[in-house]
Amino acid sequence: MLQHELEIKNRELEIKNKQIEELNARLAEVTSALTAAQQTAQAAQALHAGMIQQQLKSGEAAPAEPETPDKGKRKRWWKW
Repeated sequence: MLQHELEIKNRELEIKNKQIEELNARLAEVTSALTAAQQTAQAAQALHAGMIQQQLKSGEAAPAEPETPDKGKRKRWWKW
């Protein structure tokens, strides 16, 4: 009886070990994808910074915010 229980436990442990190995493989894949995404984001930031720096050197102005005609006026609910 005890031997049978040990065999069952050993099979369960083997299954759990396999699950752990699969999860570790998935974790490695996700870590790799995250690293690639971070590198892409850093490259995009560097490119953007370089473009801004080039614009500043060439004297191009940054896009201005559009002015609204009511800027500075208080809005009221009555019309007179």
